[in-house]
Amino acid sequence: MAIKHVIIHVVKRDKDGERLSKQLRNNENSTQGMTAQLTDGLLELFSNAHLNIGEFGVDGDNEVEPAFEQKLKKYYDDECKCSDFIAMTKELANKYESVIVGDQLHSVKGGYLVFYQYERNDDDWLAVAILNKTEGIDVAANLEVVASEILDLKRLHLGAAINLTQWKSELSTRYVRFRTGLAADVRDYFEKFIGCQRDKLAATVETKKLKSAIQDYAKNACGMDDDVVSQKVAQAHDYIKEQQKLGNQVQLSHVSNHVFPDRADEFARQAKEIHDLPEELAIDAKVLKSYKKLSGRGKGIAISFDRGMLNTTVKYDDGELTFSEIPDSLRAAIEEELEDDLGQDN
Repeated sequence: MAIKHVIIHVVKRDKDGERLSKQLRNNENSTQGMTAQLTDGLLELFSNAHLNIGEFGVDGDNEVEPAFEQKLKKYYDDECKCSDFIAMTKELANKYESVIVGDQLHSVKGGYLVFYQYERNDDDWLAVAILNKTEGIDVAANLEVVASEILDLKRLHLGAAINLTQWKSELSTRYVRFRTGLAADVRDYFEKFIGCQRDKLAATVETKKLKSAIQDYAKNACGMDDDVVSQKVAQAHDYIKEQQKLGNQVQLSHVSNHVFPDRADEFARQAKEIHDLPEELAIDAKVLKSYKKLSGRGKGIAISFDRGMLNTTVKYDDGELTFSEIPDSLRAAIEEELEDDLGQDN
């Protein structure tokens, strides 16, 4: 990972209702020393934060270019080289201010705008994070304990990272990753500044497609029976939950290595070509639950069935389960047992 450009501007107010103060740098920050520690910390924050995924657009229309995207087109060439990083970020900082002032957002305090361009996995990225200072404690030269303020790098409240390479290629609609906070007013103003819109269906669609891809490959390419297929899907569920707990982006290649370790490349290729899955997967928590069966064991009974069968072929009513369909093998075993019992009675 290589940092190419870094610059910090400030657009903020200390108290609600105060006039915004603005200070724009006239030269880039160094990419070495403490600045490198800052960008490393920001990259870690982006990797650990729960980010929305989407693209540029206005009011749901991705054919309309928001101001942020217009600035990128003005300054970036097809090789993702910026003609004037300082001028571009100054214009974006001014746009940030105009969104707050124009929408009369008197309670939005703004902050330090850190813009930085970096390269990761052969792709160029442009990131912007809105940071504020937090109170701390320091020791002065006379060894007195004094109050101190430092940039808060423990949690990413507002930020966006644009994959410039994917944006330029126009082959993806998932090139903006952004964190906008929970409060509606904060979320709306920051999304307006970036001009990004969420890919609302991506997580649901991709989680369903991943399950179908695993089932299809396990059954048709590997010849596995239904029980083993279910085990493979459950393995994917457990792995994804583990990655989410660690704050990691779920990668198709990593799921492939975990579920099909001996045929990972082949599965990943089929998942991309046939099921149209990307490398970086968006996961929907509700759909992910369907990866694991409802099951229970006790008092000589073991029951397991797909969650989608509940209230369809499996009915639950006041502690009783009713199956309108049962597996042929179970039916045959029951009928054989009943016939044996009848023969013994005769």
